[in-house]
Amino acid sequence: MKQLFDETYSENRTLWYAYFNDIEQPDLIETIGRIIQKDLQKSTDVLATSWIFYREELQKDALEEEVRSSIMVRFVDGQYFVQYNMSDFEFVTQREAIASWLRRLKEKLEK
Repeated sequence: MKQLFDETYSENRTLWYAYFNDIEQPDLIETIGRIIQKDLQKSTDVLATSWIFYREELQKDALEEEVRSSIMVRFVDGQYFVQYNMSDFEFVTQREAIASWLRRLKEKLEK
């Protein structure tokens, strides 16, 4: 994945990456894990580091507005927090699969 931005404000560092295809991408958890471990080596002077990974595909919601899903990870106080911002369509059709995928991602990061 291509790094888009790397910004540090005060004691918080945020990194943005593009793009992943979908959560069924075979190596996505491993790829995100490698990126995070590499970035953490350079995050020694901050209290929290956050990552935003954008999905390539734009989806339309019920209002015909475009929505870009994203995976967000935050590392603070030795803990990982993971979240997936999804479209209404993904919520209706894939919420359980996304929740399961997020659990696997968190388990991988905590190893």
